[in-house]
Amino acid sequence: MTAREAWQAEFDRAGIPRLVRERDVANPPRHATVADGDRSADLARDSMRRRPLYLALRDGPATRLQGYAPDLAAATAAADRWLSGERPGPIAAAWPFLGSVALAEARERGDRGETRWLWLYGNHVADPVADRLAPFVELAFHVPELRALEPSTSHFHLHVGRNGPVVEPVGTSGRFRVHTRDGRTHDETDAAGALRIVLDSLPDPTT
Repeated sequence: MTAREAWQAEFDRAGIPRLVRERDVANPPRHATVADGDRSADLARDSMRRRPLYLALRDGPATRLQGYAPDLAAATAAADRWLSGERPGPIAAAWPFLGSVALAEARERGDRGETRWLWLYGNHVADPVADRLAPFVELAFHVPELRALEPSTSHFHLHVGRNGPVVEPVGTSGRFRVHTRDGRTHDETDAAGALRIVLDSLPDPTT
């Protein structure tokens, strides 16, 4: 049974009058979508994964909520509520597999920096980049000076602000190297040590 057929059957079983279509992607049988105006709900189904049902709730091209649904019933209920016009926060509160309420609200208001910090900190989709960065992020998340800077990731590295320090995980050991703006690569250290180096490397806001 394709993703479209399985999802349509679940909508029908629940008595929800929605039309499920295949997505125009590389492997259509594993992808399905339901739309209502600018809003859509996309489901990816992969039996090879430990959590095979990936749901993304979108407003136009922007993804507002996403996560691995525990079953088709949860994916169907969350999708219908989204397509009926509910805001992201209440949906996240009802279905935590889609991420935290704070993350949903940050995305809705377009706060990219806060969205990225919350995405890394919550890591509700078990992202491998966030997994490696977790010991550092768990500390940095609570530091206002860092929360004010927009983070980004590339090749498992965390870039803190534009042209700021770069935190590099050393494998999966929970240890890190920090590359600072002066061109230095600091010795490998634990998360607390990396945080101290990052904070020491930030420009003085009073100068």
